[in-house]
Amino acid sequence: MQLQNFLPYQLSVLSNKLSKGIAKFYQEQHNITIPEWRVLAILSTLKRQTAKELALHSQMDKVKISRTVKVLDEKGLISERKCIEDGRARRYNLTINGRQLINQVEPKAKAFEKQLISSLSKQEIKVFQQVLDTLNQQVDKITS
Repeated sequence: MQLQNFLPYQLSVLSNKLSKGIAKFYQEQHNITIPEWRVLAILSTLKRQTAKELALHSQMDKVKISRTVKVLDEKGLISERKCIEDGRARRYNLTINGRQLINQVEPKAKAFEKQLISSLSKQEIKVFQQVLDTLNQQVDKITS
C-alpha cells in the first residue's frame, strides 16, 4: 500500500498539519490548547453540556475531556454545575471570561479558515463540504 494514496492517511496528515498550525497560534496568542479551544467553541453554541456530550461533539475521549474541563475551570473560562438528571455528572458552561475569549479568538479562527480555503473556488468549497459530509456519514455507518 502506498500511504500517499491512502485517503484515511492523507486526511490524518492534513488534520495534524492544521491542528499544529492553529495550535501554535492559540497557545501563543491566548494560552489555550486545541482541546481547550474545541470545548470552548462547543460551549459557545451548545450550552450546558456534560462531559459525555462534549466527548461526543468533539470526538475526543473522556479522559481528554476530563483533563480539559479541569484546566478550563481552573483558568476561569468555564463553570460547572451538578447535572439535575444525573447527580454524578456535571454540566459545563462558559463564564464571562470564556465568552470574551471566544469573542477574541473566533474572528481569527475564521480568518485562518478563509486563508486556508482562499485557493479554492466557491464551487470547490461547496463540493468539498459535501464530500466531507458524505464521508462523515459513511464512517458512522461502517464503524457503528
